[in-house]
Amino acid sequence: MKNNTRSVRARIAQRIKNPQFSREELKSYAKVLLGSAILAIGYALFIVPHNIVPGGIFGLSIAIHEIIGLSVGFIAMCLNIPILLLGIKLLGRKNGLKTTFSMVTVSFGIDLVLFLTNGEIIVNDVLVSSVFGGLLIGVSVAIVISANATTGGNDILVKLFQRYVQLSFSQLNLIINGLIVLIGVVIFNDYTMAAYSVIAIFTISKTIDYYQEKAVQTKTVLVFSQRNNEIQKEILESTQVTRESVKLIHHDSDEKMILVTKNTSKLAKLEELITRTDPKAHVVFLKSNRTMM
Repeated sequence: MKNNTRSVRARIAQRIKNPQFSREELKSYAKVLLGSAILAIGYALFIVPHNIVPGGIFGLSIAIHEIIGLSVGFIAMCLNIPILLLGIKLLGRKNGLKTTFSMVTVSFGIDLVLFLTNGEIIVNDVLVSSVFGGLLIGVSVAIVISANATTGGNDILVKLFQRYVQLSFSQLNLIINGLIVLIGVVIFNDYTMAAYSVIAIFTISKTIDYYQEKAVQTKTVLVFSQRNNEIQKEILESTQVTRESVKLIHHDSDEKMILVTKNTSKLAKLEELITRTDPKAHVVFLKSNRTMM
């Protein structure tokens, strides 16, 4: 018992000594909260009122809601819990906690927004609702994924299946979502709804793809500076711009240095580091279609 107490105290002391870790975790949870809030709004305002079933656990919850009458958020929570327990080992403790936080926030948020709006239709045009709702859901999922979390069961199922099937996240999403749409067609007996559901799924998938590709897009960075040696040293010693995300390709005596970055989320930090080291440096960012690293 004493050893466990010492271990807990040691972890707390480590966190106090390492405020950067706490700030990063706080930012991560803020992202999850933002993404979850947008997801809840997307479903509650544009998807649920029209009985659109855009796949996923929340889409399945909409279909089940039609049968048993319980709230969409509560049904989603009940479906998500066993899937979360199944995938908790895959997610890890930190990501599992963030996923649980997202799952609870979205489920509660959907029911809250539906209660406040009384489930009324905000946008009468079903096509506009399916497209705009799909955009909001896609953006929200991309935000949550960027925080190393998922929004619930469907994302976990996709990650589990990716261990055994060589398909991208979006492709597996489409397959699972297609099956859920078929369930929705049977329950609602509405083939028109299926068409709008497919439109919503396609919009969600393409939106997620866009933001994920943007996040890992390779960039070539040209740096023209008289202090390239100092810039190179700062990059190597920086904890915010790691060697895994930025690599030196070329450095000559003509005040020219070429870097390649595999993660565009690090570009702002990289530019800030270069400018801080040499305010007179000229930096050019070029898109790279493919780079062997």
